[in-house]
Amino acid sequence: MKSMTGFGRAVKQCADFDITIDITSVNKKGFELSVSLPREWMPMERLVSQALKKTVARGKISFAARIERKGGKSALSFDDPAVLDTLDALKRACDKIGAQFSPTTELLLKIAELSSENSAAADWEETWGEIEPAVLEAVEKLDEMRRIEGAALKLDLTARLQLISSIVANVKELSYGTAQKYKELLLQRLAAMNLELDPNDDRVLKEICIFADKCDICEEITRLKSHIAQFLSTLNENDAVGRKMDFICQEMGREINTIASKANSLELTKAAIELKNELERIREQTQNVE
Repeated sequence: MKSMTGFGRAVKQCADFDITIDITSVNKKGFELSVSLPREWMPMERLVSQALKKTVARGKISFAARIERKGGKSALSFDDPAVLDTLDALKRACDKIGAQFSPTTELLLKIAELSSENSAAADWEETWGEIEPAVLEAVEKLDEMRRIEGAALKLDLTARLQLISSIVANVKELSYGTAQKYKELLLQRLAAMNLELDPNDDRVLKEICIFADKCDICEEITRLKSHIAQFLSTLNENDAVGRKMDFICQEMGREINTIASKANSLELTKAAIELKNELERIREQTQNVE
């Protein structure tokens, strides 16, 4: 089991430039990838996606590659043709809409940095073989962090499911003898109104049967125990189990809501509220599971 949150970084020294690859992932229902690469390397996006999908099934993934030419920032050139062409294009765009173009030092620096990165980026087909090990290293580190966080989530979810199991056991105990208690209360009320009836009177027995049927939660408890067992089993699976957990939580919620609606005592009502609270905490945690 893995979390959807993680980070991986790899640094690679190449012949003409150094490259730093950062990969971050956060929660997302499906797989969503955003890639930041130099213009000349954008065709690499397909290969990056393939590398990630081998280990990542769900999550919003951000992939960024930063390139620095040998020589660092001192290698920036402000009279590079690409820089001048970019400035000319910006000026023409401003003239076209009647806006004043006043390039700032910050703008010049940014254009020069982008130009430096792009000039450092060799042809992607020739360079992919050199960069691929760094990509795979970053993916491996991302996966490692997601697994570590997944293990922590597993411990937390296991503890919460055990707590729910103990509450369910308490609910089962509280539900015992409900019909008999109702029978005694009914006869007491009838006696208080000076209506003496035989405890075995058909009308009394029918009323007790109707009440017992309405408040019986044996089936709900059995199904809820089954869902808990399925959830605990899912925690030990190696596949992407987040969606499966979401479904089990929905089914557990159905049974808990039914138990709450059938609660006929303050103790049962309190127990049902505890179950709802713990299930909600589990739902929040499963949103982080891949």
